[in-house]
Amino acid sequence: MDTLRAAIIDLRNSTADDDVFIKGLIQLQEEHGPIVCKVIFQTLTSLDIPRNIAVECWRNVLQHRQELGLILDRKVDLMTAMCDFLRNSTNYLVNPRLVDVSTFERVIHETMYDGLTGLCNRLYFDAAYKHQLSLTKRYHTDLSILFMDIDNFKELNDTLGHVVGDIALKRIGAIIQNAKRESDIAARFGGEEFVLLMPHTESLNAFILGERIRKEVEQEKFSVHGQRFRMTISGGLASYPLNSNDPKTLLEMADCATYLAKGAGKNNIAIYKKDQRRYLRVKLSQPVLVKELGFVDSKVYAGISKDICIGGILFENDAPLPIGATIQISVPINGDNPLLLIGTIVRVEAFGEKSYEIGMTISFKEMEKIANTEIAQFLKGSERGNV
Repeated sequence: MDTLRAAIIDLRNSTADDDVFIKGLIQLQEEHGPIVCKVIFQTLTSLDIPRNIAVECWRNVLQHRQELGLILDRKVDLMTAMCDFLRNSTNYLVNPRLVDVSTFERVIHETMYDGLTGLCNRLYFDAAYKHQLSLTKRYHTDLSILFMDIDNFKELNDTLGHVVGDIALKRIGAIIQNAKRESDIAARFGGEEFVLLMPHTESLNAFILGERIRKEVEQEKFSVHGQRFRMTISGGLASYPLNSNDPKTLLEMADCATYLAKGAGKNNIAIYKKDQRRYLRVKLSQPVLVKELGFVDSKVYAGISKDICIGGILFENDAPLPIGATIQISVPINGDNPLLLIGTIVRVEAFGEKSYEIGMTISFKEMEKIANTEIAQFLKGSERGNV
């Protein structure tokens, strides 16, 4: 029902004429059956009318609208006809109230859009995604989905503050909104993640649009309160029916491709392929030591690495470390001289009790910062020793 509700709201917002709106509702009814009539009343009036009665009520409302138009010799809008019919011909609307349209639109807007970026919110996207995929399957068309994640966003928040981070989210959201086509649905998926749903779009055209967005973000010059900085995004693309016809799997594939884009060095768009990891990653099964940074008495965990690439490492651990945490991994590659890697956890997946697969993107900037701090402490200690 959430999918149909989203479709009705979207139809209401995209049509200025009641006749066009009604034609769209009738088309939905032909595609999805009698349940649409029940959802129409739920969405437009908040009334929960039984399905079998809702079908007859909807037919009567349309007939009542035509009769009122003949009596008044003018067009009668749908909501007026619906209110008059439900109030005088049924027991469903006993105490009707007038609500200012701006209040109604504000409530609708809050249920559909993200307050910070103005893009669709996660709730609306989930419903729209199911609806669009259903239409795609019915009419045998293509559909592509692009996940986008802001690179090094946590570092931006930590160094310049959350206010600057919010401004960056707004600007990147605006770039995505302006670049997308009218039929596309752009949403803030959560945190610094965005998603773009592209109906009737096969993989190549979706990639071209994703690349255009990536380049526009890369070229954007951010300036907030005298602070100048640049941002980049990494994205993952998956398409129906090329990659999968299962909604959950298709989202996971796009998410996986985003992780691969991060691991390949960030600031790029990766297209999901089953064998893609073979080209980007090298298998590495070694015992590793894992420590979360930023705490005085951080526990050291023993894990096993699975594979590694230029931009990240995948390992197994018996503890679910938090996503976004900065960690240090010691990998004994060259005898007694371990490889020390510092980065951010971007994925945690449970495979059983005390068994977790964890993905970390390597932050060379963070490694340089910590190395500089250690050198400064060493120099400071040497100065004291010479006093």
